[in-house]
Order: sequence, then C-alpha cells, then structure tokens
Amino acid sequence: MRNMLKDEFFHFSLSLIVGIIVGYVFANWWAIPLALVGGFFIDADHLIDYFIYEKFRRFDLRQFFKGENFDRSGKVYVFAHGFEFAIILIVLGIIYPELGWVFYSLGFANLLHLVYDTVYNRPIWPTYFFLFRLAKNFDHKTFKFPKCQN
Repeated sequence: MRNMLKDEFFHFSLSLIVGIIVGYVFANWWAIPLALVGGFFIDADHLIDYFIYEKFRRFDLRQFFKGENFDRSGKVYVFAHGFEFAIILIVLGIIYPELGWVFYSLGFANLLHLVYDTVYNRPIWPTYFFLFRLAKNFDHKTFKFPKCQN
C-alpha cells in the first residue's frame, strides 16, 4: 500500500510553508488556513472517488486508505486536482492584488500539492490537468499510474 500518511504529511507541510510565507508577505495570518484548504484538504476529493466506486453504499476506512478503488473502478476523478485551478487562482492574485493573499495562499499551496503528486505518483505529465482527465473520460489506465499496491 502506498504510504498515504507520508503523502498527507508532505501536503500539510508544504501548505503550511506556503501559508506562512504568504501570511508574512501580506501581514495576514489567515493565509495559513487558506493554504491548508488549497493544498491539504483538497485530498478530500478522494472520498468522492471512493464513494462513487462504492456506489455510496458503505465506507471502509481501511479500504479507502489502500486506494485500490482507482484500480478497481478504472476511474480517477479527483475533481479538485487540476493545475488549471492553481493557475487561475494565481492569476486572480495578480488581477486582484488587494485579495492576493487569498488567491496566492490557495493557488500556490494547490500548485505544490499537484507538483508533489506528479513527482511521487509518476503519471504521464498532463494527468493532473482536470481537463485532460475529463477528455480521457477519467480512465485510470490512460494516466499510467503505478499500482497503488507496491
């Protein structure tokens, strides 16, 4: 089984770092919880994939953490995982500098989350673009993820 706890530790740490940096630069420490939303809590979308696979019938925490539902269902939705979203948020920070701390916290934390997932999961490069997954009908085999079971 992939070490999801390690992944979440890195997502949390990277998001915290983004929040601290943005909070310091903009003198607004609300950047920290926003960065955690953008870079750590986005993994809650894995629950959606799991429940779609289970047809909303049950929840087994062990099965969820194994991550086998992606292999078994043949689909990878993870709706909140998309470089497009990070890019849009960062651009919004440029367009609306008075709210830059909001958009940069969310956008850069999300970006680091996706970069980490791309490096660690080793899919084909456009996999973490939501529109690419949509165009490929969210087909797990298209993305060439290594098996969740090592």
